[in-house]
Amino acid sequence: MRLGLLAVVAVALLAGCGGLVGTSTETTVTPAPVPEPPATESTGSAIAPGVGGARIVDADRLARAHRAAIRERSYVWQEHQRASPVGTNESERVDTRLWVEHERRYRYELSTSWRPVNTSGYTEGETRYRRDVSRAGFTYSTAVATNATARYGHQPEVAISRYLAIGSATVAATTVDGKRYYRITGSADTLPVTGEISNYSVEALVAPSGFVRSLSVSYEDVIGSNRERIDYRYRYSAVGETTVQPPEWVRTRWSENVTTATATPTAG
Repeated sequence: MRLGLLAVVAVALLAGCGGLVGTSTETTVTPAPVPEPPATESTGSAIAPGVGGARIVDADRLARAHRAAIRERSYVWQEHQRASPVGTNESERVDTRLWVEHERRYRYELSTSWRPVNTSGYTEGETRYRRDVSRAGFTYSTAVATNATARYGHQPEVAISRYLAIGSATVAATTVDGKRYYRITGSADTLPVTGEISNYSVEALVAPSGFVRSLSVSYEDVIGSNRERIDYRYRYSAVGETTVQPPEWVRTRWSENVTTATATPTAG
């Protein structure tokens, strides 16, 4: 089975520890309300950076604007990736969750279906704590901390650059919690890195600042005689409202090194 971006992301994180198409006009949206991060880059258009009219003009520019919009913000980010051979019940998956209170206080969890090791991490101040859970037991380590956006901001940035490089798109204005968003849907015959694909559909919810609140993709990829269905999605929640507590395994092993936030935690 070809894992594509799934394996690449999982390996990077472990090593570094780093339908859908529619044409109708919308006025409301059903996902849970999320405050829009303030714009930190000029939009340069009436819609969002890199988006003009019924077209994704520059997916890379939109991706950079998104990364700028999440910097110095608190949020919960959830990512799910799955590859399934067409016609079978088999699949491989990568699930990632990231809680960020600020650039030097955040927590992540990574799990995959094909390796026995699950990884958790917590960063506070100048120290990054890590735990690997495998059939052999627990492995703990520490390293010098890096900012949350520097460490993990590339993941949504790469996904936006790759999956929204579609050119023509349907762009419908919508509202989330009284704020303007744009629902972007589209299709493509090729993707950066992947090449030719089929049955591609993508949907994204984009703020005028370039903040891409959610992204959902599905397509089929043919490698030789094998056809696989790829599903990818991510979403942000609790933007500007997330607090992070050190997980129990950190408090137990390094109790003298960590502090406990006084606010009610979103991630405990």
